[in-house]
Amino acid sequence: MAISKNTTSPMQRRQMIAEAAYYRAEKRGFSGGEEFHDWLEAEAEVDRRLRRRDIERFVERLDEGLIIVDKQLTSLKKKAGRLAKEARAEWQQDLEKLAKLRDTLKPKLDEIRVQGEQVGQEVRQRAEKIWDEIAETTRRIGQKTQH
Repeated sequence: MAISKNTTSPMQRRQMIAEAAYYRAEKRGFSGGEEFHDWLEAEAEVDRRLRRRDIERFVERLDEGLIIVDKQLTSLKKKAGRLAKEARAEWQQDLEKLAKLRDTLKPKLDEIRVQGEQVGQEVRQRAEKIWDEIAETTRRIGQKTQH
């Protein structure tokens, strides 16, 4: 099973950001001078949603794959039980390998879930810190240009 990632095209991403920026501007009554901030905040928000969606889709595909592997393993074990002793020994090695791979994948999937959430939170915190610095710098520059 191939674990492919459905990606959002740059055009779709830009449209999502534009819509999010519009709603931010609408929320503050379309008062002028904040378009740049609206765009940056919308961009960060959309990128967070897209990253979260990609992780969720990846985990979902792995979950589906594990269900398929479990069913295949059960079916193959039944088939192996009906084989002659020599053939059953060969199958048994493959079945054990398959079970071991499945058992190795399950904790990795849990790890991805946990890491995905931690990475998302860490990225959000860094982005917010950077955003605060950008906003403060922009305000200072704006104050200097008004004098």
